[in-house]
Amino acid sequence: MRRIVFAIFVALTAFDANLAYASSVRVAAIHFRPELGNVAGNRTRLLALNEHAAKMGAKIIVNTEMATSGYAIFSRADMSRVAEEIPGPTTSALGDIAKRYGVYIAAGMPEFDPLTEQFFNSAAFIGPDGKVIGTYRKRNNLIEASYNAVATGPVPVYETPYGRVAIVICADLFYPHLARLAAVAGADILLAPANTGVEMAFLQQRAKENDISIVVANRYGTEIKGNEVDVFTEDSFSIPSPFAYDFSHGSRSAIVEKNGVPVGGWTDAADHILLGNLSIGAQGTFPVVRRPDLYSVLNQDTLEEYTFRQLGLPKPTIAALVAADPGKSIAEPDKLVPLLDSALAAAKNEHLSLGLVVFPLGILPDADPRSLDALSVLAKSYSVDLVVSFGNDPLGNRPMSILFAVDAGKVSLHRYVRTHRLPNERFQVGEHFLVVDRPYGRLSILQGPDLLAPETSMVMEKLGVDTIAVAADTSDPSSDTLWRTRAADYVNIVVANRSGDEGVFLGGYPPAPSEIVAEGMALIRSDSALVRSKKEPRHVDVSPLLVQCTSARC
Repeated sequence: MRRIVFAIFVALTAFDANLAYASSVRVAAIHFRPELGNVAGNRTRLLALNEHAAKMGAKIIVNTEMATSGYAIFSRADMSRVAEEIPGPTTSALGDIAKRYGVYIAAGMPEFDPLTEQFFNSAAFIGPDGKVIGTYRKRNNLIEASYNAVATGPVPVYETPYGRVAIVICADLFYPHLARLAAVAGADILLAPANTGVEMAFLQQRAKENDISIVVANRYGTEIKGNEVDVFTEDSFSIPSPFAYDFSHGSRSAIVEKNGVPVGGWTDAADHILLGNLSIGAQGTFPVVRRPDLYSVLNQDTLEEYTFRQLGLPKPTIAALVAADPGKSIAEPDKLVPLLDSALAAAKNEHLSLGLVVFPLGILPDADPRSLDALSVLAKSYSVDLVVSFGNDPLGNRPMSILFAVDAGKVSLHRYVRTHRLPNERFQVGEHFLVVDRPYGRLSILQGPDLLAPETSMVMEKLGVDTIAVAADTSDPSSDTLWRTRAADYVNIVVANRSGDEGVFLGGYPPAPSEIVAEGMALIRSDSALVRSKKEPRHVDVSPLLVQCTSARC
């Protein structure tokens, strides 16, 4: 077995990492509206809010993204008027507060690097000695690329008396990669300065899947969209926004425990100090056992535009995708006939061809030859692909799903054994993912626990998968949030759930309805073209995800 050694950046402060962590910590998220371009005025207001938070007992204080300047900056020339060095005037002033009250402060601000004359959207992390411990630079810039430089390197993790702390900024949180990297590196708390709408349910999912508490400091108010220019220099070059910035919609500051329980949230259009207590305690475990041996493609550039066009994907197609549940385990495949009749009728009513029907986990007990033959007959007679899950595979007690794929009247079987197990499960996991090209798109077969690992949907995206067929059996009321979050990775999720609602969740930016959730049957119109513009974070080193981590939670 080969050994792979990699480095995770951990900044050590004066705190002795060998000492026990505190059992809890009071944290504060500063909900704030910076005045665009008014650095001195914003700094004065921030100082007052941070000092007040410290007086109220907060030991870790988080400020919003670009807190000193506002967000609507469109060129290096604009940036040069508001950016400052780190350390610099703002970190020095906040450092005085940090030292006076013995607190940690994370502050989002535009940064100027005098050595390279580059600008960054950054967050400085200041310790209780008043000094800057480290700086995190935003990885996902989007139209900020007209003035922000590319930031690379690992996600830094900082030792504190309250556990290990990591920082990401705004859009970094929406890609699963960076929060996962922080968790694999052993972070206990993730601080997220932000300027965006974000749902509490999404933050709860990010926290649970990574066993990491999250503190988001957001903003409110409106700003300009910028102007198009047709004569410019390298410094006045700009990329205006397609719309004026409006931070009134779902711009939420939030504090969430690592088990996903919300501690507090704030969305009102007013400056506010959101306070909450986070428990520290020992690290838990990830909800599912990771499989780094299956994740190598994460470090391969398959989504580069030219390369992606060569993936040989099926022609974009519109079809009906269906998740169906007979309501209980069945002994004979012919008990599925009423459901298939209903699915076919519903598809015809929508003037759609029926492409795929997925059934729940363990709907049939055994994959014996007689059952397989009967299911093949059903697939052929309805001319539809079926995904059927069994309690046992022929080689032992391993949860297995089979795709019955119909082509020109012939049925082929593709077997998948679940690749991820829960920490308390003991069975021989499958050796590989399964991906099959079908007329309605590139299809992957998974089971519910597989998607508890965020790496799984990241891999599917890299493989060009359009749709994931998921056989599930969970009564967790938050499971719909899990499927919805994974669909955000530009894949359609079709999930049949034995102990909950069925659902079909469309990836990308489809027209409404983007999802259907219902008990018994969920059917939706799918256009595979809408998940072909896949996105991933650029300039992120994912190599720590490709090996077994040493954190207790792994």
